Amino acid sequence: MIEFTVNGKQQSLDIAPDTPLLWAIRENIGLTGTKFGCGIAKCGACTVHLNGIPIRSCVTPVAAVEGAQITTIEGIANEDGLHPIQQAWIDEQVPQCGY
Repeated sequence: MIEFTVNGKQQSLDIAPDTPLLWAIRENIGLTGTKFGCGIAKCGACTVHLNGIPIRSCVTPVAAVEGAQITTIEGIANEDGLHPIQQAWIDEQVPQCGY
């Protein structure tokens, strides 16, 4: 069992420790804002924040985030609505690689 927090919500996943964080976020947690792009950490489509630092989730094994705080694009909204970055993604139609 690997435990970490995504967008303020504690997660406990029973998955292989070498599973890329990207797939844990998309397939196991169901947050699809983080995208697959190149798969080699070059394009930025899979970028999330790990304890406040941007990382490429396609090359980060989920075991490396044990106990960490992860923030995805979905996690930056607040009670007032969309974050300006989220609104820009919609306005400029950049859902694949907005980082």
